[in-house]
Amino acid sequence: MAALRYSLIGFMAIAIVGLSACNVFFQPISPEEPADQNAPDGIDPQKPNTERSTASVDFSGVRTIRIEIPVGRVSVSQSTSDGAASLKITEVIIKEGLSHDELETLLTESAITAERSFVDDARLDIEATVAEGLADSEIVFDVRLVVPAGANIEVLLANGPVEVSDLTGNVEIRTANGEVKIEQIDGNVVAYTTNRDVDVADVTGNVQVETSKGDITLRLVPGEDGVVKATTSGGLIRITVGQATMASMSLSAPDGIVTANLAGFEVSNLSTGSGFLSGTLNGGGGAIEATAESGEIEFVGME
Repeated sequence: MAALRYSLIGFMAIAIVGLSACNVFFQPISPEEPADQNAPDGIDPQKPNTERSTASVDFSGVRTIRIEIPVGRVSVSQSTSDGAASLKITEVIIKEGLSHDELETLLTESAITAERSFVDDARLDIEATVAEGLADSEIVFDVRLVVPAGANIEVLLANGPVEVSDLTGNVEIRTANGEVKIEQIDGNVVAYTTNRDVDVADVTGNVQVETSKGDITLRLVPGEDGVVKATTSGGLIRITVGQATMASMSLSAPDGIVTANLAGFEVSNLSTGSGFLSGTLNGGGGAIEATAESGEIEFVGME
């Protein structure tokens, strides 16, 4: 292991140790780019393995929307006008060696449904049905959902990226091998993925994110009791928070690097060590916790 170098200059703390090499052992499926969502609905005669559909969905009384699909991508945003809500789907079959008729049959028998939950009428379940004879990995769903204000979002995606923006409500995302982007959320956020990055900005509530072999970027102004938690391995965590943030802070990068620029904060109970830094910002109240095993953490304040 490389020799430790540590310095404390003003409110700048830097701890540097040797970094362990890491490899990504699992390569995710790389689906085709989704077809143009402005094209007419139905099976594309030029691409018989592709089908599009657009639906208006009854969101009245919905408090939670759960999206559960195998491989693909999910994008959720909030409607800019009352009552304007839509669900756009693109299905792409990536199994090779099928005839035109076989592709049409498989597309027809595969679908995304949006129905009220049997156990909770206030929950809308958006789920995928995959035709018999197709493996989950042989069809890619592109889901673009526009919702009214006030609904909580749950995304359960076996493999693929997720993007949620401009939303009032809590957001929970669980995926793998897909990048997660979240911004402009008036609510709490929980996001888990693997092997890809997580980017979260402008969230009013608590934030908890986790990935592996990927970077995490957080740009937040936590509330007085706000809680921020970030975890990765073999990646970089960048945390930028408002200089008025009141929180206890614990940054840990075993076998890695921690860099914190604390200029502009009132700092107390400062403690530093090899790949570790903790302290209290502006008297405390909330909590900021970050762990990057064999990785790096960068912390900085913004006016």
